[in-house]
Amino acid sequence: MNSCLSKKTLYLLLLLVSAWGTMQGQDDQKTLFLPTVSLSDCYQWSRENYPLVAQLDLLAKSTQYSLSNASKGKLPQVNINGQATYQSEVTQLAIDLPNTEIPTLDKDQYRITAEIYQPLTNFSNIRSQKDQIDLNGKIEMQQVEIDLFQLQDRVNQIYFSILLMQAKNGQLVLMEQDVDSTLSRLKAAVANGTSTLMDQKLLEVEKIRVGQQLEENEANRKAFLVMLSQLTGRRIGPSTNLIPPIGYEEALTLNRPELRLFDLQEQLLTVQDAQINNRYIPDVGLFFQGGYGRPGLNLLSNEFSTFYTTGLRLNWNLSSLYKTNNDRQKLAIQRQLVNTQKETFLLNTEMTQAQQSSEVSKYRDMIAADQKAVILREEIKSIAEVQLLNGLITTIDYIKILNDASRAKQELELHETMLLQAQYNLKTTSGN
Repeated sequence: MNSCLSKKTLYLLLLLVSAWGTMQGQDDQKTLFLPTVSLSDCYQWSRENYPLVAQLDLLAKSTQYSLSNASKGKLPQVNINGQATYQSEVTQLAIDLPNTEIPTLDKDQYRITAEIYQPLTNFSNIRSQKDQIDLNGKIEMQQVEIDLFQLQDRVNQIYFSILLMQAKNGQLVLMEQDVDSTLSRLKAAVANGTSTLMDQKLLEVEKIRVGQQLEENEANRKAFLVMLSQLTGRRIGPSTNLIPPIGYEEALTLNRPELRLFDLQEQLLTVQDAQINNRYIPDVGLFFQGGYGRPGLNLLSNEFSTFYTTGLRLNWNLSSLYKTNNDRQKLAIQRQLVNTQKETFLLNTEMTQAQQSSEVSKYRDMIAADQKAVILREEIKSIAEVQLLNGLITTIDYIKILNDASRAKQELELHETMLLQAQYNLKTTSGN
C-alpha cells in the first residue's frame, strides 16, 4: 500500500515539475517575442531565412571556379604519351656495302614523349567562353532572385491579414466597453424601475457575443503570427505589434527582376553569336616535344636515345563551318522567343497593375464614404443610448444600433487596411 502511494506521489511530483517547466518556458517566450515589427523588416527577414538564398553564394563560387578554369586555357598545354610496341617487320636497307655492317632494328620498340603546346590564337575564344560562363552564372542567380522576390507577395498576404485582425480587435474592444458602460447604467435603471430585467439580460448576452468574437479573432491572429514567425525566422508572437506601413502616392516605374533576366538572356545570345565567328580563326601555336625511346629520331639506330622537336603548328577545322548558318538561325529563333516572353510578361504585368490601381482608387472612395458614415452612426448611437435609458426604445433596438456603429468603424478600419494592402501589392507588382 505504501509502495503504491509513493509511486502516485512521485508521479504527481513529476507532473508538477513538468507543468512548472512549461509555464516557465511560456513566460520566457513572452519576454523573447519582438515588441514591434515592420513590413520592410519582414521582407528582409523572410529573404534571409528562406533556404533558397544559400544558392546565391554557391552559384557565385561555382561561376568563379569555371571562370578560373577558362582563364587557364591561355597557359601552355602539357601532354605526356608513352607506348611499347612489337611489330612484325622493321625497316631494312636492301643493299650490301663492303666493310660496312648495317644494323637491323629490333621488332620491340619503346617511346615516351612530353609535349608542351602554347596556343597563340585562342584568346578571342577564351574571352567568349568567359563571357558565356559569367552570363550563365548571372542568369542562374537572377532566377533565384525572382523566386526570392515572390516571397514579398506571401509576406503581404500574411502581414495585412494580421493588421486587419488587429484593427477588428480594437473595434471589438471599444464595442465591449460601450456595452459595459451602457450595461452598468441600465442596471441602475432596472433598480429604479425605469427599465426591465429582460433589457439587462439581453445586453448581457450581447456582451458575451462580443467576447466570443474577441476570442475567435485573437485565435486567428495568433495562427497568422505563427505563420509570419516561420516565414521570417524571428520570434513573433501574440505580444508583437505589427506597425502599419505608410501609404504613398507617387507613381511607380516597372523594376521587376524578370526584366533583368530577359536582358541577361539577350546578352548571352550575343556572346554565343560571337563564338560562331571564332570558328573562322585557325588554331596556331608553338610546340616543344621531347622524348626517350628506341629508336629515337634516327631510325637506323637500335639504341635508346633522347630526342626533341620544336616548331609552329597550325590546325584549322573547316568542317565546323558547315553548320554555321543553321546555328545562326537557331540563335535568331531563341532571340525571338526571349522577346516574346518579355512582351507577354510586360502585358500581364501591366494588366495586373491596372487592376491594382483601380482597387486603390476604389478603396479611397470607400474610405471617404466610411468616414461620413462613422460620424452619423456615432451620433445615432449617442441618441439611442439616452432613449434606451429613458425607455423610449427596446434593448434589441439599441443593440442593433450599437452593432451598426461598430460595423461602420470596422468597415472604415478594414478599408484603410485594404487600401494599404492594395498600394503595397501594386508596389510589389511594380518591383519596388
